[in-house]
Amino acid sequence: MNNLLRFSLMVVLLTLVSLPAHAQTDFVGVVRVESAFARALPAFDAEPLASVFDDERLEVISRNLDGSWFEVRRPGRFNTLGWVFEGIMDWDFQPELLPLGDFTTGVVGPYPLTQSTDDAIYVNEGAYLREQPLRRARMIMELPALITIPVLGRNQDGSWVFVNYLGYQGWMIAFAGRPIPNWLRIPMPPNLPPLETPPVVTIPVELQQAQIDRLRAFIHERYALAAGLETFWWRVFRGEIMPCAAPPEIVDYPYGEADVRELPELGRYAPEVAQAVTYLNRAREPLLHCGIVGPEVTIAARNAAINARVVFDATLERLQILEEEVVQVRR
Repeated sequence: MNNLLRFSLMVVLLTLVSLPAHAQTDFVGVVRVESAFARALPAFDAEPLASVFDDERLEVISRNLDGSWFEVRRPGRFNTLGWVFEGIMDWDFQPELLPLGDFTTGVVGPYPLTQSTDDAIYVNEGAYLREQPLRRARMIMELPALITIPVLGRNQDGSWVFVNYLGYQGWMIAFAGRPIPNWLRIPMPPNLPPLETPPVVTIPVELQQAQIDRLRAFIHERYALAAGLETFWWRVFRGEIMPCAAPPEIVDYPYGEADVRELPELGRYAPEVAQAVTYLNRAREPLLHCGIVGPEVTIAARNAAINARVVFDATLERLQILEEEVVQVRR
């Protein structure tokens, strides 16, 4: 083997080894609408740069601030097509592992990012942004489910993460998101409050089981509605003409202090279910005014139904774990 060929092989091998983690990726999506625009920025009103079509495979190379838009290119190409809304594609990867490709478009809060961040979290269910990593801390705002947001810091045990959502900064409880690998490398800001140590109270298992059964029944009755509205709005988005019949307004789960004393976890689960109910009512709201519905309204309604279903799923799973690992064990 001559020296030139040996040098060329070494260059190729070294290049493969030195690629960043996000470059060695299977971040691929398949377009699932008849056609859509790839835009100059991650926004519906941004300049269209190219068209993508049904069943077309696209490589995803970065995400926007909340993970709702992906920067894409055609397989094997170096030039990007632009940004597409994630809802037009079928995809199955962890968007929090993508690099942040745009950190200015869509910012509405007072604390815009000035540079990209190394870490992000995918929010599995709706959560609250709080001023401190404490459950009793003042709430800044409600975070929607199914978003990917930058992580700037963590608390002592990683149970809370300091995040930036479209320019709003605060603390989010970590269990509302997908676990972050190697979270210990995320920096801790100074002057953190001590970790919370909730008191342990022994409660008769019969009362706890009754509370679990009651909440589970409430969720099951509304889960089917969330799934139905999700399918309904997807069919509307794809151009089908659907009947305009709004379901009745969904009311919150009824509970009080006595219920929380019997099942302390209810103090955490019930607000999450209330958030899912809020999403459900948002998903039914466009049906209150029959007529032509624009794509942005359709997408927002479908996303609200998906958010409700995701929260219901997560709460049902937690109830199952609580029942199996705590209540039944104590019998």
